[in-house]
Amino acid sequence: MSACSHIMNRKANFILLIFMVFIAGCSVEAPEVKITGEKTALENQVIGTYEEIEQDSWTITSVRSTSPGKAPAMSEEKKKVLSAVQNRRFNKDDIDEFKEDMVVGENNNGFLEIRNAEKLNKDADYRKRVEQIVAAENQDRKVIMERAMQVNEDIAKAGAERVASVFAKIWQEESAPGTLIQLEDGSWVKKGSD
Repeated sequence: MSACSHIMNRKANFILLIFMVFIAGCSVEAPEVKITGEKTALENQVIGTYEEIEQDSWTITSVRSTSPGKAPAMSEEKKKVLSAVQNRRFNKDDIDEFKEDMVVGENNNGFLEIRNAEKLNKDADYRKRVEQIVAAENQDRKVIMERAMQVNEDIAKAGAERVASVFAKIWQEESAPGTLIQLEDGSWVKKGSD
């Protein structure tokens, strides 16, 4: 072995040694995994379909904003669900306020329910606002649930009652801690922190 190749081998070994020390000194953290329980096949299908519906509404909205006057052709059902998704986004702040005020909660059928009529009786204008927005939100949720069953045959086969209970879980999970949710047994509790 020549002196030159011997020096090259020593340099290569030295670089390899430095690299190995560097790698050994680095810590590798595993990503945080939050386990919330196994989801059923129906829950996964409903969640996937719901996400597609919301994504469609974002896509259509962005197409409209970049190409004004050139609305994409769509069925009446799709227009209806697009409107429902947009209405829900528009009303979200009010609904969050009502939940914080403990005047509405998420029931176990996928809808909002007025829970504190006593507080509402103290302010007629507030009561009217709550009733109107809750009614609109519940109608929009009904449209979204029906659309999910229209576009996914497996969801439709599960039946409206089971689909509604899956949507109830989705919307209860989206609710902030401390808001009212209805359990499967019909009792109402304040949602714990996640």
